[in-house]
Amino acid sequence: MHRVSYWKTTGVALAGVVLTLSALLWLNSASGHRAVLAASTFLSALLLIASVFIAAGGLVCLWRDAREVSGTPDMFAPLANRAPTGGLLSRVGLRFPRGPLLRPGDVVSVRSWSEIQATLDAAGTLDGLPFMAEMMEYCGGIFRVHRRVDKINDMRHKTGLRRMCDTVTLSGLRCSGSRHDGCQAECQILWKDSWLRRLPAKRQVASDREVANQSGHAVDNSESSDNNRTYVCQMTELWEASRAMSSFDWRQDLRPLLWGNVGVRGYLIAILTRIFNMVQRLRGGTGYPFMPQVKIAGETPVTNADFKVGETVVIRSKNEIAQTLIRGRNRGLWFDPEMIRFCSQAAVVRKCVHRVIHEATRKMVVMKTPCVVLENVVATGEFLRLCPQHEYIFWREVWLKRPGQDSPNVAASDF
Repeated sequence: MHRVSYWKTTGVALAGVVLTLSALLWLNSASGHRAVLAASTFLSALLLIASVFIAAGGLVCLWRDAREVSGTPDMFAPLANRAPTGGLLSRVGLRFPRGPLLRPGDVVSVRSWSEIQATLDAAGTLDGLPFMAEMMEYCGGIFRVHRRVDKINDMRHKTGLRRMCDTVTLSGLRCSGSRHDGCQAECQILWKDSWLRRLPAKRQVASDREVANQSGHAVDNSESSDNNRTYVCQMTELWEASRAMSSFDWRQDLRPLLWGNVGVRGYLIAILTRIFNMVQRLRGGTGYPFMPQVKIAGETPVTNADFKVGETVVIRSKNEIAQTLIRGRNRGLWFDPEMIRFCSQAAVVRKCVHRVIHEATRKMVVMKTPCVVLENVVATGEFLRLCPQHEYIFWREVWLKRPGQDSPNVAASDF
């Protein structure tokens, strides 16, 4: 039925294209009051543009839905999470109007600890962003800029997106948690521009081998922690390191394209999908991606599959996963629309997550029901206005299966 909803909106939009084109042709040949004709032409042109975008968005969503049904991987994830290229558009966008900012694809060296220390305040932060102990091992190293970070998602107060300035991520560098009692979240490390030095143009190509040899590796530190201890890391301080941003600030929709975080093709897919979803919400239709709603009695199911690191698993279909959710959650863990694109796809187990620092409470949370992290299965930010925080997605074991397995072996358990 969700495809019927998609076609209904798309069909109306296509009819609007035909009608407004006809109106424009008639107005072009009509005679009458010049001001009235000009106003009518302008309104018809606006309606034509809106109809074209809505129709294009509907066709994109129908195409993406058809790929999902056929088991074909969604196109957006590899486009959003691709290795940085530093293409022409990003170079032009970055130099206008704000000057030569670091851009995706640039090769940079991390400044020495003494240089970085000079930029920090008494709390060890720059503009509210801490320089963590885990980052010191990278001082003097050579890396490639992965994304410019123009906004972050507020996980403390749940206020939505907040503005971030003068910040980038570097390819392959994630927090090991080795100085935070073995936190296993593996969050992307955020770097202020002041902590980095762009290498001269001659070094850009020559540094590829150096970059390849210096990617970050997680360290599993399983030290015990005090349940009452509070922690300070970049994820707990994002509120202080960012500022409020209006949802009507349209500039945040252009930065990902102009700064090179996402290419033209990926950008068009995301924007057209977003336009179509806005129309669907206004008319009460079904948005993309569609997630079936299944009512289940009692507690959400859980399984103890004991997946091993390096093992290949298959993410269950969204219909199977829907049977494990109550109000979109399983044992407190939200199944996000971002995750639907990976359903029915194979992936390799990266690690099992038992303990993470909670952004709001700043305390270590030990999970009664552990989560699984999969290699190269990271968030794209598509449904957060292309937010560049490409973090690993947490999966319940019941959402995964071994190749050839049909149904999960589930049981009740507390989260």
